[in-house]
Amino acid sequence: MFKRIFIEYFKRHLTSLILIILMILIVTVLALIPAQILRIIVDDIIFNNKANLLLLFGIIYALSYLLIGVFNFLKNLLMLNTSQVFLEFLRGKMLTHIHKIKYQDMVNNDSGTFEAYFNNDTNSINELFTSGVIDMVTDLFKIFGIVISIFIYSLRFGIIILIILPLIIIVTGIIRNKMLKAQLSSKNLEGNVNKILLENVEGIKEIKTNHLSSYVKEKYMKILNNHFKANQASNFYDSFFSPLMQIIRNLVVALILIVSGINLDIFGMTIGMVISAITLISDLFTPIENLGTEIQTIQKSVAAIKRINEFFTFPSDFEKKETLLGDKINISYKNVSFSYDKEVVIKDFSLFINAGEKITFQGPSGSGKSTLMKLALGIIKPSAGEVLINNCPIYLIDNATRRKYFQIVYQEPFFSNGTIYEELTLRDFSISKEKCQEALNIVGLDYIVNLDLILNKDEYSSGELALLNIARVLVHNPKVIFLDEMNAKIDPFTASKIIKIINSFAKDKIVISINHYGDILENSKIIKLDNQINKSI
Repeated sequence: MFKRIFIEYFKRHLTSLILIILMILIVTVLALIPAQILRIIVDDIIFNNKANLLLLFGIIYALSYLLIGVFNFLKNLLMLNTSQVFLEFLRGKMLTHIHKIKYQDMVNNDSGTFEAYFNNDTNSINELFTSGVIDMVTDLFKIFGIVISIFIYSLRFGIIILIILPLIIIVTGIIRNKMLKAQLSSKNLEGNVNKILLENVEGIKEIKTNHLSSYVKEKYMKILNNHFKANQASNFYDSFFSPLMQIIRNLVVALILIVSGINLDIFGMTIGMVISAITLISDLFTPIENLGTEIQTIQKSVAAIKRINEFFTFPSDFEKKETLLGDKINISYKNVSFSYDKEVVIKDFSLFINAGEKITFQGPSGSGKSTLMKLALGIIKPSAGEVLINNCPIYLIDNATRRKYFQIVYQEPFFSNGTIYEELTLRDFSISKEKCQEALNIVGLDYIVNLDLILNKDEYSSGELALLNIARVLVHNPKVIFLDEMNAKIDPFTASKIIKIINSFAKDKIVISINHYGDILENSKIIKLDNQINKSI
């Protein structure tokens, strides 16, 4: 999947791809020029005593390095811009996919895992552009050009370099395999680190209240240490690689000087060629040393790409289709069964709910209350049987229709840091501000008059947030209202107020609720569930 996204991106940005290739070629050619200028200075200018040209070629020599710096800067700037645009493109594709992932898969994977996909893994892929594969390709081109230049100077010396290079490649390959294993291990552990960190941040009030700092620290440090050990394994190979390359380079340079000092003609090179060859050797091993860092970056990116591909293996939810349901609604469970990991929760359950009816599921944890609600919402599919709305399977209803006909009130109201108007309308701008204000007045929040203010949850009590959630339901005027233990965490007065609002508002609507404590909905049919397998009512 990543490969397909990568190809799609560069098909759309072909100019960027051409510029990258062109920049690699320019940087490669420029890297060979200083050594050639140095050879001319020694063999032609100094040897022939052309002092009047020495200053000019000295300036040209300095300018060649200046050009190298300028084009390296332009290459890096181009890669930084390309990587950022590609990263935005990739995350957009990932965001589209995560909205399609099945509800159950989202529940079975913690938030830290998905956070690692979107942040850690995509950032590692970003490094693939900025300091990974492009730099590695550039360095490989440099190595190729340098080897050809050395062969032009001396066939014997070129053969020596060719003998050394495979040895270096073998060493690099061994380190690369070791590093890949370490990086894969590190990437797999990052999700655990993110998960426990998020848990600590989200639960900081409870941690401080119950004096659990030592406990959570011990748990966090254990996971962190495992992640640290995986990183250490990768860092060891990275640290070992660069010094090894420096030792080999210095030995080769020393060999050239010793052999040339004994017999200058042994390689068939002039003094200028020897000096130029030493420069080329330094330039040869510099990119090889860089390969150590680049290989580490690439290994991180390869591990990240594998995880991104893993992310895209999460199967998409049921294919939705446009559905016109009509004004009068009914919901029916027909011989419905459902299992979680082969554990049967609901078996052969049947129930018919007409427009204007209210149903309250009551029972202990694990009795199937939430499962029955999720089935009616269409976010999970029955293992057997059907859950229908006007004879249409609910899980097949497209999102636009679902949003129009359904509204759910959770224990924990969902707000996404938008304005009060945006939160009430869920960014459906066809809903007027006047309608929003009318809903706020009905729920008793008439003191909220500026709907353009950001809805900061910390500025409201849990009861006020619950009333805002009810105002959202009033604004959308759905055909079916789901109440998921929405009064479990609010005061009895507010809970009673909400029940009265719903009783008044939902006379012609279907209301499906879970475990209401205190006053129940008016004329609600109570369906008591137990921990046995629940069957037809």
